[in-house]
Amino acid sequence: MVREDILSLILSLLRWMPKREVEFVVTVWKEIWHARNKFIFEGRKLSPVTLIAKAKATIEAYQRVHETEQINRRDGVSKQKQWCPPPIGYYKVNVDAAVQAGAQLTGIRVVIRNSQGQVVATEAVKNTKPQENVSAAEAEAVKRGMEMAIEAGLLAVIIETDCMEVVNLANNITSSRKEILWAISDIQSYMEKFQPITIQHVSRCCNSCAQSLAERALRSSESVTWKD
Repeated sequence: MVREDILSLILSLLRWMPKREVEFVVTVWKEIWHARNKFIFEGRKLSPVTLIAKAKATIEAYQRVHETEQINRRDGVSKQKQWCPPPIGYYKVNVDAAVQAGAQLTGIRVVIRNSQGQVVATEAVKNTKPQENVSAAEAEAVKRGMEMAIEAGLLAVIIETDCMEVVNLANNITSSRKEILWAISDIQSYMEKFQPITIQHVSRCCNSCAQSLAERALRSSESVTWKD
C-alpha cells in the first residue's frame, strides 16, 4: 500500500514538474530515509546541508552517466569508456579538480565507491591556495583521495583520475616537475599504506561524477564531506 501511495505521488508530481526536478525530489526522499536509519540504528546524525549535497551529487552523477550512455549508444562508443565498479574487496577512488584561474580557486572532489558501485564517501572542497597549473591541482586531488581512503581504513584501492600526467608521475613513468614535486612525493609515500593499490588514468566520461562535483565545489560557499 505504501509503495502504491508513493508511486501515485511520483506520477502526480510528473504531471506538473519537469522530470529532472522529480528525480531530485525522489533522491532527497531516499537520502532522508537513509539518514533516518543512520540516526536510529547507528546514532549518527547528518546535517541538512550534507543531506542535500549528497542528493545533488547522486542525481547529478546519475544524470551525467545516463547522458553519456545515450551519447555512447548514438555514437557507437565502446562500453569500456564507461565507469565500472572495482573488483570485490576493492574500493575505487575517483578524483578531479576544477580550477578557476582568475579567482585563484580550486575545487577538489573525491568520490569513493565499493564493488557494487555504491558511494561510501565523498568530499567537496573549495581551496583558496593558488596552484601552479591544472596538473598541480589534480595531484592535490589524488593526494586528498588517498588521505580519505587511509582515514576510512581502506586497504585495496584503485585511484582514478583523468590527468595522465599525474598518473605517469605517481607511477614513476616520468620524472616530477618542480611545481608538483612535493604533492607527487606525498602520493608515493601514501602508496606504501595500501595493499594493493593502483593509480590509473580514465577518460573524462568515466570520471564524470568527480568532475561534476569538483565544478560544483567552485560554486559552493562551503565544503561538504560525508561517509557511510
